[in-house]
Amino acid sequence: MQSRLITKATLLLSARLNDPRDAPRPLSLSEYHHLAQWLDGLGLTLAALLRADAKAVLRPYPGADRILRLLQRVADVESMLDHWVQLGIWVLGEREPQFPARLRQRFKTACLPLLFGAGPMDALDQGGLCVVGSRDSPEESHVFAQAVGARAGREGLIVISSEMRGIDREVISATLASGGRVICVFSDSLEKAVASRRYRDALATGRASLVTPFTPDARFAVANAMRASRYQYGLSDAAIVVETRQTGGIWLGADENRRQRWVPAFVRTGANLASGNSALLHLGALPITLQDIEQSPSLSQLLVERVISPSTRNSARGERPDLYSVFLSELALLDEAIASSEELVARYFGIELLQARTWLARAQGGIVPASQLKS
Repeated sequence: MQSRLITKATLLLSARLNDPRDAPRPLSLSEYHHLAQWLDGLGLTLAALLRADAKAVLRPYPGADRILRLLQRVADVESMLDHWVQLGIWVLGEREPQFPARLRQRFKTACLPLLFGAGPMDALDQGGLCVVGSRDSPEESHVFAQAVGARAGREGLIVISSEMRGIDREVISATLASGGRVICVFSDSLEKAVASRRYRDALATGRASLVTPFTPDARFAVANAMRASRYQYGLSDAAIVVETRQTGGIWLGADENRRQRWVPAFVRTGANLASGNSALLHLGALPITLQDIEQSPSLSQLLVERVISPSTRNSARGERPDLYSVFLSELALLDEAIASSEELVARYFGIELLQARTWLARAQGGIVPASQLKS
């Protein structure tokens, strides 16, 4: 009961509702955490703000008037809660015990205070495989995504992705078609999703959990999409990047995961490779091919073995990840003006100038002078 009161108070303070223009602005993420920590220092929770003496509790707090005005939105919040319940949507506050522990642990104060969803809550702390890719991807990437989804579905491995058109939607569909389970992270329009035919059967059978850190009626915004993408990594055990350029949301999400070290990341290798895939390999992502997906006895075991000892696994198969080969295949597709410039090649692949110089010389059958190796 106490945790639900905390969540209700969090909604009042943080959620954007259908407020009039002169309504107070909801608390930002930092403002929310500051208030919660201030109350912690008093031995209180956010539930204390729903008591009759809330004004007295908040009297010494900066910006108390704004907070009290936000707390007056009780009728609006209760109306929205009733509406969401009718649609089958639940809401969790980040201080509730059911809130996914891995999100709280990985994101800390960067974790948004609310999580909305439909479908089984317990799936959110079971881990799974995050699979992401660009909207405009070649046929090879679509085949790869379908293979991953079908294989994961057959093995009972939860697939975590988004509703974005292209690779993300492809892998979700393939997983569900093979009888598997999915977690789909939304940045907008959860209300529309739960009412759509696309997820009706999967929700009814408990094979899909749809989640978003934004209110279910939120409209699309680039900033929200970027924030939501991290939840795909945050809920998972490992990630596969099927296709990415070196710009855009997929690249930024993969790079943030690399820097934060949330989960080990794999990247598709093979024919028609995007520049972002090559760059991620150079930055330490583990290679994975369509052949790996199709021929491995167990997808989950394959990922575990590659993470524990990628060199051992590849040596046992008589092969090793060859970034130079990836470089050559991509170099052949570049415009001659770019391919002939060390600086432009380094910028394109996201590698150091020295590395570009070394590989270009090797490609031309030349030897890099020792003096250049020191520059």
